[in-house]
Amino acid sequence: MKSYLPSFLLIFSLALLISTSQCKTAEEWKSRAIYQILTDRFDRGNGDLSDCKNMSNYCGGTFKGIEQNLDYIQGMGFNAIWISPVAQNAPGGYHGYWYTNMYKINEHFGTEQDLKDLVNALHARDMWIMVDVVPNHVANVPWNQDFSGIFPFNDKKYYHWPVRECQWIDDHTPYNQTGLELCWLSFLPDLDQENPFVKQTLIEWVRDFVNTYQIDGLRLDATRHIPKWFWYEFNEAAGVFNVGEVFNHDVAYCASYQGPVASLLNFPLHGTLEKIYRNESSMLEMKDFFEFSEKTWPNHDVVCNFVNNHDLLRWLYHSDIESFKALYAYVFSTVGIPVAYYGDEQSFHGGVDPLNRETLWGKKDTSSEMYQFFRTILTFREKTKFYTFPQIQRMVDETIYTFTRGHVFFAFTNSKEVEVRDITQHEFPEGTLLCNILNPKQCTEVKDGSFQITLTNREVKIMYPQHFNDEGVAQSKAWKQAKEVWVGDMIYDLTKQSLSGSKQI
Repeated sequence: MKSYLPSFLLIFSLALLISTSQCKTAEEWKSRAIYQILTDRFDRGNGDLSDCKNMSNYCGGTFKGIEQNLDYIQGMGFNAIWISPVAQNAPGGYHGYWYTNMYKINEHFGTEQDLKDLVNALHARDMWIMVDVVPNHVANVPWNQDFSGIFPFNDKKYYHWPVRECQWIDDHTPYNQTGLELCWLSFLPDLDQENPFVKQTLIEWVRDFVNTYQIDGLRLDATRHIPKWFWYEFNEAAGVFNVGEVFNHDVAYCASYQGPVASLLNFPLHGTLEKIYRNESSMLEMKDFFEFSEKTWPNHDVVCNFVNNHDLLRWLYHSDIESFKALYAYVFSTVGIPVAYYGDEQSFHGGVDPLNRETLWGKKDTSSEMYQFFRTILTFREKTKFYTFPQIQRMVDETIYTFTRGHVFFAFTNSKEVEVRDITQHEFPEGTLLCNILNPKQCTEVKDGSFQITLTNREVKIMYPQHFNDEGVAQSKAWKQAKEVWVGDMIYDLTKQSLSGSKQI
């Protein structure tokens, strides 16, 4: 079997030096907005737009298909992608989580050179790549006994016994850590990381993989099902930013993994947003949740926020476009690294797996409502770099949640009614004209220390200073920054708006 592992010993010193010099830190990843791609469902790369005949099997997406559509991804404002696991998989393993040979690239996705070409094309655009990796388990084997088809873990001794199904443990004793680390996720053979061969092989593999393909980041599948001590060693060997998957809504429990891993997917935020926008809770919970998160996460700034992913029903399967926009606006704006799931920019509404893993070819409409919504917010995020400022909570009540980051004011509501508020908790100078980036004709002026906002039917407003009464103030740093942003090559020129033409919003 072909493997790139033997070359590792010859080039280890040089590869380690290159990896270290090119490694993107957690701090640098704060500037990224990540687009999650299910490789098999994104683009075939050969012009074939025919429907997939079996959504439970391979549909034909490839590395070349992704490479050919980087304009589409970058056009929304994303500067990083997260792709499916790339190792060779068992038949039907279109998602990448059933690997049979960790040293070979999945031939359905392309060749080793195709993956290198994709990485090079991304780096040429200053876009980064995160790859999903699966150190927890391998593909199903006959009768849970015959491991001869798994390389290099081809013996029963490399796995945990007896077979325990993780779902039972999670449903009945979710904090039984030993049980979670010994169980078989979806009955897939669970690797024993305490076995010296398993441990060393995984550590050497990830070091070699990252160096060979110049990977910028890793998404760590099934993080809570592997002991924390292993993650310290695995991630040190990888030498790149990593994001763990701990499928739990408890902030403190998830935060306990930040240290062994650099970042985590923010399942607690996802659960909180679900409750609030299904009107099972009020916006006051958002205030409490944020305050608790700020003091609990060791590094809140790099936690990855999301609305949908490949393991969840898409939000639009059971809810409306207004709340969908609100959730994404919050994920793109709050503390942390934003992540979007492919197809959400086209308002996909798939249900239970595999229906939430639709094919995107033939549906890449750059004029679609959500594509333009993503583009507006993410372009603004990058130009203003508001993510470098702390999130300061302002006025909050049962149905309204507001905060500022630098010179930007954010307002959210989970109400379907018309909500009008006078905002007095802010730091904008008197006479500042704030305009909504999502509808630049909607502006409001700071008068007598306050300004008014109106939110209708779960509307979001992201307000930015555009004009001032005092000409001296108008030359301030905030105004110069606003001019630079809004007189860009693709947004709006609001510099000619007058206060007499403004209206309260």
